[in-house]
Amino acid sequence: MLRSLVSKNLTQSTRLSSVRFAQTHAISNASIVELEKRWESLPSNDQQEIVGQLSERQKLPWGELTQAEKRAAWYVSYGAWGPRRPIHPKGEAGKITTGVLIGLGVSLSIFLTIRAFAPEPPKTLTREWQEASDEYLKSKNANPWSTYSQVQSK
Repeated sequence: MLRSLVSKNLTQSTRLSSVRFAQTHAISNASIVELEKRWESLPSNDQQEIVGQLSERQKLPWGELTQAEKRAAWYVSYGAWGPRRPIHPKGEAGKITTGVLIGLGVSLSIFLTIRAFAPEPPKTLTREWQEASDEYLKSKNANPWSTYSQVQSK
């Protein structure tokens, strides 16, 4: 009985010391240096291992973390990978702008070409026709805001 209690205490203390060692021991620079360039090419189990190590290290005061660990923790949390990867890579903005301007130019030229060969507008769109229509509506007591204003018969 005493031996089993002693062995339990030894295994628990060994586990605790290994956890403390993992928390207080800095992560090797080889595994986290330039993590931004090689994160997506790492196998998922290596990514999970690095994430686990970084999360254990982040439980300590931030002053005890190395600069490489802080940078790696920031990249894993907020970096441009996975769903936060930019849709358009760098240098594509100029190509997109050029394409949009070319499209606008082509559409404007098509519009002006169609407008140049279009027949003249109908006579009901002339200014004289509109003024005559307004005079006719005034003579009939038309209300332009709601309905025609008709004189009530007694």
